[in-house]
Amino acid sequence: MSDAVGLGRADAHDTWLGLARHQVVLVVAGSFLCGDWLVRTHTLAIELALGVGLVGAAVRCLRGLTIGEFTKVAVLYCARSHWRSVASSREGDVVELVAGGTATFRGFELEHHGRLDLSGDDALNARRLSELVNGLAVGATFSHVSVHVCGVGGTVRTFLTLARDATVCEGWAPSNALVEEVVERKSGSMSLILERWSYLRVSGGLQRIIRIDDFQGATQERALLERLQDSMSGIDLALHVEVVGSDRAQRLSSRAVHRVGSDAQVARAAGFRRSARAALATERLGQREELVASGHALLRLGVYVTMHCASLGELREASSDLRRRAVASGLRLDTGVGRQWSWLSFSLPGGPGW
Repeated sequence: MSDAVGLGRADAHDTWLGLARHQVVLVVAGSFLCGDWLVRTHTLAIELALGVGLVGAAVRCLRGLTIGEFTKVAVLYCARSHWRSVASSREGDVVELVAGGTATFRGFELEHHGRLDLSGDDALNARRLSELVNGLAVGATFSHVSVHVCGVGGTVRTFLTLARDATVCEGWAPSNALVEEVVERKSGSMSLILERWSYLRVSGGLQRIIRIDDFQGATQERALLERLQDSMSGIDLALHVEVVGSDRAQRLSSRAVHRVGSDAQVARAAGFRRSARAALATERLGQREELVASGHALLRLGVYVTMHCASLGELREASSDLRRRAVASGLRLDTGVGRQWSWLSFSLPGGPGW
């Protein structure tokens, strides 16, 4: 975890020459069927149609998903129940949250001395959190940390969730009651949540959960999430961090450098020119490999924005305002259509969906 590398486009999914693994499979399978239809006699037209359909499913559509992925999201949304529930319980200082998965954690509230936001303006608290996750990475196979900035009781409060056996850094006080207040704010006071295509309906109104998908356009001149926090509607910010164990982190970082380097060699051999963005991504991966080898933590990062509104009209207006502010900040948003329940479970304290 270091400022030297910076944030860019997510590299969680393996790619080969810019194609995700499922795209390669679809293109190869579709091309085989189309080729088989051309060279063989007495083949059915359905084979050609299926081949063309598989190749077409690998094409990316407007929402960043391929046509095949978007079709899968739509089919699963139509097939599953749209009524969901969130359950929480507390035993001593440990909270258990069930929402699509189960998360067990302890909650801590920031003892405010000034203002903290997720961009790291408060250098002391940011440094302490960095030391915390670096410590969790040593010998660990998995550890989850989340930081939440939420409006509760008319004021903005910041809290942290950690595994039950993790040691909290200085400046945070135990506060599981605040965690339960935030869970109730996100899931509503009723027992059931109604999932719609692009929002969730809870007892207090409507809410939409958006994920920040791409940070590579962000500049260093302004705080990363400053404009989003000044949005016209009250929003909650959730920063989730999955700490990868040191042994696995070294394997993943080395594999990523090898994969990107191999892609670059194949592209040059085929006569393609590499873009400046691709060269910068390769440089970032090399820096990351060096930092992981020197003991820094490798993190999987997820940033979620939850908007709370009373009506659909207000929700649309707030979404447009948030999108404009994200573009001005150099961030790309994924609206998560058809996946609002999943993203709620990802964004909740402790990350039960992770």
